[in-house]
Amino acid sequence: MAIGTREKSARARSRRFYCARSPVHSPAVGSDIDESSLLASIGLRNWSVERHLRSGGEPTWLVRPAGPASELLVVKKKRDYLSESEFLAHCAVHRRLADAGGPVPALPGEVPSNPVRGADGALYEMWEWTPGRTPGLAAPDLRDLGAALAEFHLLAASALDGVELQHQEPHDRFDKARFHLPLLAEGLAARGADRHRALTAELADARQRARTSEAPPDVVLHGDPCPGNVLLTRAGRAVLVDLDDVHRGPAVSDLAWSLISVGAVVPEGDGFRESWDRPAFEAVLEGYQSRRPLSRTEHEVLPCWIVASLCCAATDQLYDYGWKISTEDLPAECDKVLALAEPDNLPARSVHFG
Repeated sequence: MAIGTREKSARARSRRFYCARSPVHSPAVGSDIDESSLLASIGLRNWSVERHLRSGGEPTWLVRPAGPASELLVVKKKRDYLSESEFLAHCAVHRRLADAGGPVPALPGEVPSNPVRGADGALYEMWEWTPGRTPGLAAPDLRDLGAALAEFHLLAASALDGVELQHQEPHDRFDKARFHLPLLAEGLAARGADRHRALTAELADARQRARTSEAPPDVVLHGDPCPGNVLLTRAGRAVLVDLDDVHRGPAVSDLAWSLISVGAVVPEGDGFRESWDRPAFEAVLEGYQSRRPLSRTEHEVLPCWIVASLCCAATDQLYDYGWKISTEDLPAECDKVLALAEPDNLPARSVHFG
């Protein structure tokens, strides 16, 4: 099928944006490069690694320049599951949000290009280090989380203009849940087949109800706005980090994920609560609506997206290259998810929407 004029124009804008704002240099690729040489290859000569924030095949470093300067930068390598086009698009969104003063880490002004290809052939993004802490379960922290997410949605309205996102994996929460449920079925095996059928039915029912309602407009989504991806700075501002899952979709997708992250998932652990933490749920929702009140349409479909998020988390929360809990405990965890997804149990029904 021929590409329409609008799509051609978008691709042209995307190419101009990357060429004008974020050129990707390609130094010679080395097979065994030490950290100082790698930093030099991305424009950070005489910088050193202060701390490893993430190790393994996708390192994230906190780096410091030589001498008395106190400036610190975070250097992050492209994650293996992202294509280069996805990574470039995420960096472009980050840049536009930072330029607009959005709730994201600031970008360094003196780095020659960002992102940049290192001597190892990989792409790296850099941003200014933001001292802070992750939100606790106190209501003020969670209201700040909700407000930052709303600000992200409002300021990012045009951040994807001319930027193409070609995801290799599903990002829509309904599609992602369907993608994950077969893995859950393997873990449950025959002893938990009834739970898998029940979760599949819950997801299908929620999807049908969402489809029969008026579709809310798409915004730019963070993709994983859980407390672990939020920093409360010393200046009292909430900042969203880890933009690896940025994509288009309805705002209630992000909001639902935040709500289950604080209200349904066991804090700092693996598994689900026996019942909703309603104060935590309502604090996030209150903070969000203080900046971006939900429309009537979003109010109507939010419970559907909460169910989709719960079904997605049924695997996402419990599996990471292997089950985090004993497979014998999976049926009980699924029972908790099914109870949390019951319409009469959803806190959204007891919250006033404007």
